[in-house]
Amino acid sequence: MAEFITDHKHDFDLEIVLDAFKKCHQSDGTVSIDEYLRAFHELCRFFRLTGKLFGFVAKDLEWKMKAIEIRRKSPHGSHYVTLQSMMQYERAEGIVRVKGRVPSGTRQFLRLHRALEFILEFMRQIHQRDDDEKTSHIASQVYHDTLSKHHPWVTRQIAAIAVYMLPPKKTLIDVMCKHDYNKVHTLIDDVTAAGEPIYNVTQRLYENYDLLNIP
Repeated sequence: MAEFITDHKHDFDLEIVLDAFKKCHQSDGTVSIDEYLRAFHELCRFFRLTGKLFGFVAKDLEWKMKAIEIRRKSPHGSHYVTLQSMMQYERAEGIVRVKGRVPSGTRQFLRLHRALEFILEFMRQIHQRDDDEKTSHIASQVYHDTLSKHHPWVTRQIAAIAVYMLPPKKTLIDVMCKHDYNKVHTLIDDVTAAGEPIYNVTQRLYENYDLLNIP
C-alpha cells in the first residue's frame, strides 16, 4: 500500500495557482481557458508529488487537460480562448457530447470543474481546522460531498484508501508546499477567494445550457 512520505520537502506553489485564478476570471466575466489550465497544471503537481498515493488523480486530470489543449492548438483554437467561446462553438458544431480519442472541450472542462469543487472545499476546510486535525477525515468528507457522486464504485474505493493515508494538516502543508506554514495558510484563503467566482461562473454556464450531466 502506498504511504505518504514525510522525509522530503516538496515545492507545490500556491502563488502560481493564485496568480492564474486572478487572471482567469476576466473583467468582462469570461473565463480564460489558458489561465484555468495553468492553475490546474500546478494543482496536478500537488497530486503528482504525493507519488503513488494520488498519482492516479494527476494522471486523470492531465488527460482531461490535454484533450482541451489539443483543441486549443488546433486550427479551430481561436474558439477555445474562453470557456464561453468554447461552449458557444461546440454547441453550434454539435460536438459538445463527443467522447472518443479527443473528447469535446466542454465535456472535459466539466470534469475539471467537478474537481475544482472538491479542491476549493478541501482548501476551505483545511484553512478552518486545527493544526493537528487529520486531513484524511477532511478529505474523506469533502470527497463524499463532491466528487464521489460522479465516480464509479472502483474509483471511490481507491480514493478512500488514498485519503486514509493523508497526514495531519500541519504535516501535509509543511511537506508539500514551497512556502512556510503561515504563508500557506494565507495563500489558501486567497486561492479559495479567487477560485470561487470562477467556479460560480462555470456552474451557471453549464446549468444554463443544461450540460451539467454530460456522460
